[in-house]
Amino acid sequence: MKLNDLCIHIEQKFKEELKVILHIEGDPLFRSFLSKFLSQFKMSVLEIDQKEKIYEILKYEKVQLIIILSKEIKKGFSEFIFYLKTLVPETKILIILDLVVLEYLYFYKIDFSDLFTWGVDDFIIKPFSLEEFKAKIFKLLKEYLLFKEIKRLEIEDLLTGVFNRKYFEEVIVEESYRALRQKYPLVIFMVHIDNFAWYNQNFGQKEGDKVLKELAKNLKSSTREKIDKVFRYNTEKFALILPHINWQKSLIIVERIIKRWEQSQYKDLTLSIGISQILAEKSLEDSVTSLIKRANEALELAKKEKGNTYEVDKETLRLIPFK
Repeated sequence: MKLNDLCIHIEQKFKEELKVILHIEGDPLFRSFLSKFLSQFKMSVLEIDQKEKIYEILKYEKVQLIIILSKEIKKGFSEFIFYLKTLVPETKILIILDLVVLEYLYFYKIDFSDLFTWGVDDFIIKPFSLEEFKAKIFKLLKEYLLFKEIKRLEIEDLLTGVFNRKYFEEVIVEESYRALRQKYPLVIFMVHIDNFAWYNQNFGQKEGDKVLKELAKNLKSSTREKIDKVFRYNTEKFALILPHINWQKSLIIVERIIKRWEQSQYKDLTLSIGISQILAEKSLEDSVTSLIKRANEALELAKKEKGNTYEVDKETLRLIPFK
């Protein structure tokens, strides 16, 4: 795989624009030269002359690679690198060392291995060939790709492509904390496939897997992109986390899910959905536990109905609507 192909692969697989921060002090011509070189590989290059600007960019931009040539390695450089790595642990950092810096490292007996303890992912010594520079970029982006794939395996259900139960337990705490602190509504759905065990037993696991994939696709397409999250909660149950929406407005999403399912090839299998909204309890843990418990209780009520129906838990029904 060539560098250009690797860049395209990362963009397509993770749906993120490939961006590089180029922080080179005191040498605008060299910075411009490297920027033009990197741009040919369909990378968006952000040329930064002051390190303080890097912090601002990283708050709002997804950046895969940071390239640094700094004249301030003598003062606070290790802290600077360490802070960057703490801020964006998956972003790769490449530093360029010139002769002045090498003399400093030698004089103060700083070993190259020390650079990696600071958070540097790799370094290159100036002067260097473009082929050597290109090889370094390829290596770091390959490591970035591997890191993302491993991270994805940790949080994703391999069969359906939605998030897994473990990640749900992390996200629900984070989302509940934000909702309670910032005083906005948060709703969760518990979605169950009725008689799935019977279907799996009679038609086989492969057919059952197709049902799960179809429902996951339905849930993802029926919810708000980049806002709501879909999780496979257990074998036949999915969970949805919907921030910034109250239970009344969330019913539009519920009805959309049911309507699309009724139009699918698996319409003979029905869905039951339980709905609950966050309540402020004595502690965050109590609020999260209550939220999940009430959604499951509502789900059990829905399962007693004819199918393709939903229930809102009774405490949620008492809530004053958010404007």
